[in-house]
Amino acid sequence: MKPLAALFIAAAAVAASADDRGLEFVTRDAYLMGTRAQLAVFAPTRDAGLSTLGTALDVLEATEQELSTWRKSSDVSALNRQPVGQPWHASASLCRTFEEVWRWQAATGGAFDPAIGRLLSAWDIHGSGIRPTPEQTSRAVAASGLRLLAFDPRTCTVTRRADVTLDAGAFGKGDALDRAEASLGSGPWLIDLGGQVSVGGPGPAGGWTVDIAHPRHRDRPHLRVGLSEGSLSTSGGSERNVTVGGVRISHIFDPRTGQPAAFDGSVTVWHRRALAADALSTALFVMGPAEGLQWAESRGIAVLYLVPGTNGTMRATASAAFRELFGETKS
Repeated sequence: MKPLAALFIAAAAVAASADDRGLEFVTRDAYLMGTRAQLAVFAPTRDAGLSTLGTALDVLEATEQELSTWRKSSDVSALNRQPVGQPWHASASLCRTFEEVWRWQAATGGAFDPAIGRLLSAWDIHGSGIRPTPEQTSRAVAASGLRLLAFDPRTCTVTRRADVTLDAGAFGKGDALDRAEASLGSGPWLIDLGGQVSVGGPGPAGGWTVDIAHPRHRDRPHLRVGLSEGSLSTSGGSERNVTVGGVRISHIFDPRTGQPAAFDGSVTVWHRRALAADALSTALFVMGPAEGLQWAESRGIAVLYLVPGTNGTMRATASAAFRELFGETKS
């Protein structure tokens, strides 16, 4: 889950600053990729701003058409139906996306691996949730993982080696935001896609003010940061977890074990590229604070963990790169 960020808390201030420079502060809301999207831009006129945001929405919708597993007509759905052993040709845009997906799967040691459609189905994560038997879990794990998809970037082909299916939930929003940035340029603009935030430039009032939600209450801001470039992605449980037999089950799975991730806080990652931030927030959630912080520190990744404690307390632990970008964090 990417908890909803409170993006327009400083809307009055930025709009006033825009007026001082003769710019319009233009916003649009939409529902796509199964979530609410909020878009904002500074533009010379309202019409120009609406045109810019319309371009961004077109890009987001086109990305959804490629990646959505809820749409039978999408490219990823077609790949998931492709007969085993028969190469499937990806579009140029999807080929570039897959190159990043395979790269981050390898870099994270498999903590990020979106080829877990069979595993999610075994636990009915997109439904009311069930607890599969050990045998069912073993079969789902055996039919999961990018190792079962042969990707050739030279020919842009993917070949299913088994009845494996891809789920874009851990990278789709980030990919859509990167594609929107390519169409919009350096801004100043902001897009919140279901809680993952990307910006193009700081805007007339300086950095955009973004709230990081409380891990247990996605509508309750916990920390506030200023964002002037790149993307912030948060992974957590909140209401998207499911309850099975009275036990809360995380909707984020560890692809390495086939089990729900044990961590019950949240992870926020900043990266210059949105797909990377999206994939890494998932991977670092799976790793948990101890393994994840060590991994992030060794690679200069900007990450913040919010770790629930006793009696409703919350501990914020950030990597050096995150503190350098956003300052010291205090709960």
